[in-house]
Amino acid sequence: MVVSPIDVLLLGGLTVAAVTDFRSGRIPNVLTFPMMAVGVAANFTLTPEDPARGLVGVAAAFALHYIVYALGIQRAGDAKLLMGVGACIGWRGMLETTLWWAIVYVPVGLAVLASQGKLRNLMTTLQYQIAKQQGQAVGEPPERTMLRTAPVILVGGLLAWSTTWLERVLP
Repeated sequence: MVVSPIDVLLLGGLTVAAVTDFRSGRIPNVLTFPMMAVGVAANFTLTPEDPARGLVGVAAAFALHYIVYALGIQRAGDAKLLMGVGACIGWRGMLETTLWWAIVYVPVGLAVLASQGKLRNLMTTLQYQIAKQQGQAVGEPPERTMLRTAPVILVGGLLAWSTTWLERVLP
C-alpha cells in the first residue's frame, strides 16, 4: 500500500485529534480547519482525476454531521474533524469512516456510559433533542452525556482508509 501526502495528513490529523480529545475533551479548531483547507488543496493538486473530491467531501460531511450535531449526538469538534476527513478522502471515505465510527462507537459508548451509570441519561437526552427539534416545549435540558469520540473516529478512519468496500458499492 502506497501512502500519499493526503494519507499522512489524514492519519496525522486523526491521531492528533484523538490524543487531544482524550486528554482535554476538545478537538481544537486550530487542527480541524487547517486539515479541511489542506485536504481540499491537496486534492486539487494531487488528484487530477477528481480534483473536487475534497470540497465535495467537506460539503457532504457538513450536511450529514450538522444533523448529528444538531440532535446533540455529536459535538462540534467531532463534526469538524469528520469534515477534515471528507476533505482528505472525499465523501465516500468520510461516509465509510462515519459508518465504522458508528459501528465501533455504539458498543464502546454504551459500555462506557453503563460503567459511569449514565446509560439512562442517553435516552433522556435523545428524547429531549428530538422534541426540541420538533418545536415542542421541553423545559430544562438534561445533563449532557457526551463521550470523547475522536479516538473512535480515529479507529473508524483507519478502518475506512485500509478498506475499500464502500467504494465498490458506491462507484
